[in-house]
Amino acid sequence: MQKPNVLFLVLASLALSGCHLLYRPTVQQGNVITARMIARLHPGMTKNEVVYDLGAPAVHDPFHPNRWDYYYSLKRNYKPLIAEHFTLYFKNGRLARIVGVPHPTPHHIYKKSSS
Repeated sequence: MQKPNVLFLVLASLALSGCHLLYRPTVQQGNVITARMIARLHPGMTKNEVVYDLGAPAVHDPFHPNRWDYYYSLKRNYKPLIAEHFTLYFKNGRLARIVGVPHPTPHHIYKKSSS
């Protein structure tokens, strides 16, 4: 009676230990930036308007409160697909300049991978 239970546990543990080979999650970090969001950016916007359009910045630097960094990265199967970064600078609470080209996040990357 004990042998079938042990055999079942061994087979079940072997089957479950192999699951990590089948599923590799897509890891997304940062803010998804669309073309529509980028089109709304313009000098003179307030910080609140920028947060409304782009979301909160990924990094709040206490030593540079007028610099906001936006990062976005996407990895599928532990391989980087996208890594984007751009910086917004404010002067007197208004958007003064954008450093780095904010590229919209492509929609095709969200499709489930066939691998």
